Parts: sequence; C-alpha cells; structure tokens
Amino acid sequence: MKRYDVYAIGNALVDFLTFVDDQFLIDKGIRKGLMTLVDQPAEKTLEGLDHRDIVRCSGGSAANTIVGLALLGGKGCFTGKVGDDDLGKFYGANLQDAGVEFFVNPDSKPTGSCVSLVSPDAERSMLTYLGASTQLSDIDVHQDALRESQFLYVEGYLWDSPPARAAAIHAMEWAKRNDVRVAFTFSDPWLVERFRDDFTRLLDTYIDVLFLNEREAGEITGYEDPLMASKQLAKKVKQLCLTRGEEGAIIASNGRLRSTPRLTIPKVVDTTGAGDLYAAGVLRGLSLGFDLSTSSMIGARVAAAIVEKVGARLTAADLH
Repeated sequence: MKRYDVYAIGNALVDFLTFVDDQFLIDKGIRKGLMTLVDQPAEKTLEGLDHRDIVRCSGGSAANTIVGLALLGGKGCFTGKVGDDDLGKFYGANLQDAGVEFFVNPDSKPTGSCVSLVSPDAERSMLTYLGASTQLSDIDVHQDALRESQFLYVEGYLWDSPPARAAAIHAMEWAKRNDVRVAFTFSDPWLVERFRDDFTRLLDTYIDVLFLNEREAGEITGYEDPLMASKQLAKKVKQLCLTRGEEGAIIASNGRLRSTPRLTIPKVVDTTGAGDLYAAGVLRGLSLGFDLSTSSMIGARVAAAIVEKVGARLTAADLH
C-alpha cells in the first residue's frame, strides 16, 4: 500500500481574495473571469483596496486541490517553490496546518501571490505574481514521495515558467516509471491557447486523468460543443472530467461517456477554487477505489460547497 494518495506539484502562491464591482475591473483594465500575470507582488496590487475585507491563505490551484483532498480524509503532499520570507513561512505553516506535507527548498525571490477579485456575479478575476514559483526545478521533485503516491497531480499553470515546466515533465516521467497515475488540469483557456501543442503532446504521452472546463475543451479540440470535444478527448486519456459549471460535468472512463447531474446550489457567492475542489473530490474517490461516476459526484458536492462561501478553503462543518 502506498503512503500517499496524491502528490501534487504546482505554483506556490499566497492567495488574497476580496470583492469588487464590475466597474473596478473595467477601470483597471482587468480581464474578467481570467488569470492575468502581473510583475508586482500582492502588496502593490492591493494598494487602494485596504478598506476592503481581504482573505489570505496558502494557495495555487494544485495546493487548493491537495488541501481539499486532506479535508476529505486523504493523504497528500505538495511541492512548490516559495521565497525565504514571511509569506513563504506563512505558506508552509498554513499547508501543514491543513494536514498536507510540504516539500520545498526556499528561493531568494519573493513568494508568489494571487489576488482574486470577485465580482457580484461570483466570477473571479485573478492577478498572479509568480515570484519564487518560477524557480521550481526538477531537483525540487521529491522522488521518494512521488514513488509512494497513487496519483501525481499537475497544474497547467506551471507552463508559464520554463524551469517549472521542465520540473512538471520530469515528475510525469518519474511517475510513469514508477506506476503512478498522472492527473493533469489545463488550468485556464488562455494557457491552452498558448501551449496547445505542448498540451496535446501531454495527452498523447503522460496523462491518465484529465480535468478541464468547456472553454479549455474548445481550445484544445476546436469543438465548441462540449460533447463533441469530450468524444475527441476520451480517445486520448483513460479518464476525463469536463466540468460545465451549473450544468454538471461530462465524464469518460475508457472511452465511455456519461454525465454527472447538476446540483442545486441555493446561492453562489464565489467561484474561486470550484474546479480545484472538484478535482480534490474526484481524486479522493479514485484513490479509494471508487469508479469515476461516483468520484465525480463527490467532486461535484465538494465544488458545490465551496461556491457557497468566500475563498478556496472548506472546513469539516461545510461538508455536513
């Protein structure tokens, strides 16, 4: 029996979340609903917002997923690069408090951050400063921990940094050599547009379980119809999870497609982390030996819980 359910690798970013109106996004020229890279730490980005309530926690897409997995009773570990600074120390302590083992060699660059601006329709627009996370390299991959994991989970955001991209590929190669299943999330339609050839090669070479949404599916396949896109992708990966927001998800296992039904959500407050927590539920279910349909329903219920509150962190009470 392996020691860990999931070994995750991704950008280690401290998340700062606050609410804004649509006019604020327009005035600042911020692309609504997407992730935008910025060249300044969160402190600069947050200037002028000091009168607002701001939630802070350790984050990054894959980190959100691994924390969600731990909350569901799974055993997970995470590799990401932080700086040797106060935010980096906060990041590590926050992950460990959540029950996640954290492997890192701190860097001299400042710890990365992500400012999530949530608009009244619950859509989030992210301003990401990668900072030290760009210095992640293949020597940071904890090979023993990876070998002792059922799954490797990789976020597509790593492709924005060549060294981090190389680290991700190194981890996937190591996983394949050691009978560890590779799960991957495309992370953002913009990334798929920029790295379509790379992501296509990953589908053909490494990925066993793929997570993506409708817009990303359209970008990678050229099909706007999510069902047609799913049929194409199901030919390339063993298991597919294509999320459709309130419409549920299209899943495929060994080429066979079916749908996860939509769940009724009384009030959507903030969509931050919905995809990350869906992946947490799916990976927890698969690590327990459940089929993909059951695992997808677990993911859907966890995602439904997260959109009813602010931020990408749940408590045990939120799941009851």
